[in-house]
Amino acid sequence: MLTMAVIKLISGLALALATSLATYHTTEVWIRISKERGLNSRDLHKPYNTEAAKMGGLPASIAVTITPSITALLFGVDLASLQLAAIFYASMGLIDDILGLRNLEKIVLAGIPFLLLNHSLMPFYPFNFLESLHLIAIVLFGIYVTNAFNTLAGFNGLEAGSSLIVSVTLALLLLARGDVPAFITMVMVSAILASFLTFNWLPARAFPGNVMTFLLGGYIAYFAALKGLYWPLVILTIPHGLDFFLKIVSWRKTEKKIPTRVREDGTLIPPPNKSLAWLLIKIGVNKEGKLVKTVLGMELTLAFLTLLIYLPR
Repeated sequence: MLTMAVIKLISGLALALATSLATYHTTEVWIRISKERGLNSRDLHKPYNTEAAKMGGLPASIAVTITPSITALLFGVDLASLQLAAIFYASMGLIDDILGLRNLEKIVLAGIPFLLLNHSLMPFYPFNFLESLHLIAIVLFGIYVTNAFNTLAGFNGLEAGSSLIVSVTLALLLLARGDVPAFITMVMVSAILASFLTFNWLPARAFPGNVMTFLLGGYIAYFAALKGLYWPLVILTIPHGLDFFLKIVSWRKTEKKIPTRVREDGTLIPPPNKSLAWLLIKIGVNKEGKLVKTVLGMELTLAFLTLLIYLPR
C-alpha cells in the first residue's frame, strides 16, 4: 500500500508533467498571437531576416510564477515569501519589456525582495556572524544572481538552457536532502523550462523576454536562499558571474546596449562592450550554435562539480 508521502510525490511529478504540457500548448498559441499582433522582434544573430515572439516566455513565466502556490496546496507548506518574490520579479521583467529600465534601476530593484523578505531566508555562511553584514551579503547575492541571469542572454537556447541545468541541479540536491516539496517545486520549474526550450532552441520561434530572465534569476536566487543553497548556486552561476563582471568593467559601453552583429556567413562580430559572448567570440567561438553549446557545456561541468561537492557521500 502506498504511503501518503509517496502519493504526494507521484502527484507532484504528475503536476510537473501537466505544467510542462500546459506551457508547451500555451506558448504555441502565444507565438501565433504575437505574430498576428506584431509582437515579434528580429533575431539579430542570424545572417538572414527572421523573427520570433519578443516576449515568448510569457506563458512559461506565468507557469513558473504559480509553482509556489501549487506546492503549498499539495504539501501544506508555507511558500508565501517565494510567491511574493516570484510576482515581483515577473512584474519587474514585464515593466522592462514594455517600458524599459535603466541598468541602475535593475540593480536596485533586484535587491528589494531580499531586503524586505529576508526573515524567511536561511543563514548565508560565513556572513551571518554580524546581522548588518549578513543582510548586505543576502541582498548582494540577490542582486547578483537576478541580474546575472538577465545579462547572460541574447542567443537562442542560452537563457532557458542554462536555467534548466541550474534548476535540475538544485532539484537533485534537494531530493538528496529529502526535501520533497522543494524538489517538486524545482522539478516543475525544470519541466516548464524544458517545454519552453523546444521553442527557444536554434532557430528560435520564441525569445524569453526580460519577463522570463528576471523571473528565473530572482526566483532561483530567492529559492536557493530559502533553502540555504547559496554556495551551490554561486558555483553554478560562474559563467553568469564572469559575464556580469565583464559588463560592469565596460559599464559605459554596456549602457549603450549595442548587440553582437553577424556576418553573411553567420560568423559573429564581437560587440564593443565586454561580456562572456565577447570573450568567446574573441577566442574563436564565433557561431551562435557553437557559442551556446560552449556555455551550456561549461554549465554542465559546473553542475557535475556542484553535485560532486554537495551530494551526501
